[in-house]
Amino acid sequence: MMSSSRFLAILFLFVLSTAGVFGQAILSPAEAEAQKCEDKIASVRREILNKYEGQLAELQLVLQKAADLEGALAVRAERQRLATEQDLNEGNLVAEPKALRTLQQQNLTTLNDLMSQLISDSMPRLLEFKKQLTVAGKLDEAVNVRNAIERLQNAHLPINKADASTATAVETIIQAYTTDRTRADKIYKGQKITVHGLLGAYRTDPADAKAYQIYLTGGTVNGWVQCVFSGPNFRFREEKGSFGAVSLIMVNKEGDVVARMQKGQTLDVRGQCDGFDDVVHLNRCDQIK
Repeated sequence: MMSSSRFLAILFLFVLSTAGVFGQAILSPAEAEAQKCEDKIASVRREILNKYEGQLAELQLVLQKAADLEGALAVRAERQRLATEQDLNEGNLVAEPKALRTLQQQNLTTLNDLMSQLISDSMPRLLEFKKQLTVAGKLDEAVNVRNAIERLQNAHLPINKADASTATAVETIIQAYTTDRTRADKIYKGQKITVHGLLGAYRTDPADAKAYQIYLTGGTVNGWVQCVFSGPNFRFREEKGSFGAVSLIMVNKEGDVVARMQKGQTLDVRGQCDGFDDVVHLNRCDQIK
């Protein structure tokens, strides 16, 4: 028979070997999804910053060979900063030398783009978890998912004002407002933007016969961007073509046709974003492409 002391020793070793397993908190599916995204972001960050360090070493050598002391010192300082902070952000950008600034901007853009893509890939699943938990009445758990979403975005995605010169996909702006309305307002509200999407519907504004509403959808998301044209600068009419096809015609105040559209057609519409209320509102629109 096994002695009591030997049994206690084996039991003690068993407890030690399993303590790590039982000591780990069991993650919910939503928490696991958020953690997976964080792990991927950390991996991408390491890869980009390691590549950046190699590029800095090469640039320093080039500047040294060119006898550019100030430039070489600036690059060496950036290498030292990178080794200490292991980060690259807008605050790290230098004015001179231009070759260093270009290198910084290229890597920062790549880093932000990849992180944005990783978060965008995870966001639909996280939003679905939040929705399911809310419907099931598990409100505290839904709040935890919302907090995880906010942490992901605030930690890894800079808040940059939208620019009308670059079209924003309907899916992007609707997902932004579905995810975090306050954050989305900081990016889009009050800004003149261009929205890219499919023409889903159109009508005269029920509250203003002089205004016309065009609704854009993204196809892969539920939601609309309502684009309102008002004032005397534009008029709209329907026109029937062959085989019963109906086109929406946009005419300027000189009577020239500036756009001819059909449902399902891809459009770029420019206007001012006035936030979200059931739909994303794009008012004072002045251009369709």
